[in-house]
Amino acid sequence: MTKEDLIAAIDRAKSAFKTMMDNDPGLQELKGYLVLSLPHGQFQITDDPLETLHILKEFPTMISESEFKDKGIDLIEPIQWLEVELKNAARGNTKTKIQQKIENASNLLNANLQKIEFKEDTFIEIRFQRPILDLIFKMQKDELVSQVHTPQSHASIRIVLGTLIELTQQVES
Repeated sequence: MTKEDLIAAIDRAKSAFKTMMDNDPGLQELKGYLVLSLPHGQFQITDDPLETLHILKEFPTMISESEFKDKGIDLIEPIQWLEVELKNAARGNTKTKIQQKIENASNLLNANLQKIEFKEDTFIEIRFQRPILDLIFKMQKDELVSQVHTPQSHASIRIVLGTLIELTQQVES
């Protein structure tokens, strides 16, 4: 799944989440937020334009194995070290050289980020800062919630909007 597909799935999930909140203002008490989720972890969805980079740094298991993923991961640490070195550098030629190295490495990193693929079975779920059980159980029944992936019992507070591929296909249809 491409970065564009990921963005489309996230936009679809944000739209569904907003619709749910607008349709039942009481749900706002839950202080819900969206996450990307796999059995290996989760990553909170934000509006950060560097989200793909943050996913690579913080939740690499969501990215399919490839040379682009490996190269991207290999570039993150050297860029961070160069940025520290830049802060500590004196003015002049040294600083310019470090800035050029950072720019070159960042361009290479961005090129790899454009080619990485995301695991399409990644879930987009709703998490809660204030888990009010009655409201969560009510939300389980909402038509915008995946009835396939959301347990329909009081034994779980998991609310799944769908997988990336499912949400992307909703956008396309």
